[in-house]
Amino acid sequence: MYKGQRFNGVDLLLTAFGNGFSEASIHAPFVVADGLRGDDAINIDINGEYLSNISVASAICKADSMIVLSHSKSHPGSGYGGAVKNLGMGCLDKKGKTAVHEVGIPSIDYNKCTSCEKCLNQCGWNAFKKNIEGQVYLDKSLCKGELSCISCCPNEAIVPPVDCNEKMQLRLGEAALGPVKALNRKIGYINWAYDIAPLCDCSDFSLPNIAENIGILASKDPVAIDTASVDLTNEKMKFGRTGLIDLWDTDPKIHLFQAEKMNLGTSNYNLIKDIK
Repeated sequence: MYKGQRFNGVDLLLTAFGNGFSEASIHAPFVVADGLRGDDAINIDINGEYLSNISVASAICKADSMIVLSHSKSHPGSGYGGAVKNLGMGCLDKKGKTAVHEVGIPSIDYNKCTSCEKCLNQCGWNAFKKNIEGQVYLDKSLCKGELSCISCCPNEAIVPPVDCNEKMQLRLGEAALGPVKALNRKIGYINWAYDIAPLCDCSDFSLPNIAENIGILASKDPVAIDTASVDLTNEKMKFGRTGLIDLWDTDPKIHLFQAEKMNLGTSNYNLIKDIK
């Protein structure tokens, strides 16, 4: 969804190879599941409160089964990123991702905007434009709501909608049913709860870890594994924080509860520790 080196299939492959993910190094093929332009998908009916259907990357839908390996981390939009986010975002094509993000279409505060044009270069969809008077405006018909523009504005003139994080999470929890339904629930989940970062792994910079290393969790239930990961992370938070919600003022369990309502799994879990 974001402008950069993962915006299409070719760039994504080159980025993966540059970071060591190739058949030569991992002895498995690296497949861009939604094709060259991110539009190779299959529409799956999910009958949610907010989404009636969702488009899932075709290679995922055609797989026999799947292991979802997630790096546990915080996220400014969803509060937490793990198994459910990898289902409800990572397994979708661009159309599916847009369906989750479109509640984030921002507005411009012209009391702050200086028409510096930085947003013009940031948006991968060319939604920011200039009129004949030289003033920047947003073409909302092109905007996807992914809000990468927020951080690029030096004057904080790009304003997201109220409660857009919560609205996005509700759609995220519902969208996660798409790949689960497509694979008839033949999915296993592993959460790697090490080096727990405050931002998504797609950020182009790093910050100090926000919690102590926890370990590796495994389950057949995406809601249970993420709920356990969030609870364990909250217990291990550093720098005087009491939980993930302190980082971005976003409840990380909103999308998990919505996923539970969609019968993806349960938030009730039992921790079985490996004593070996």
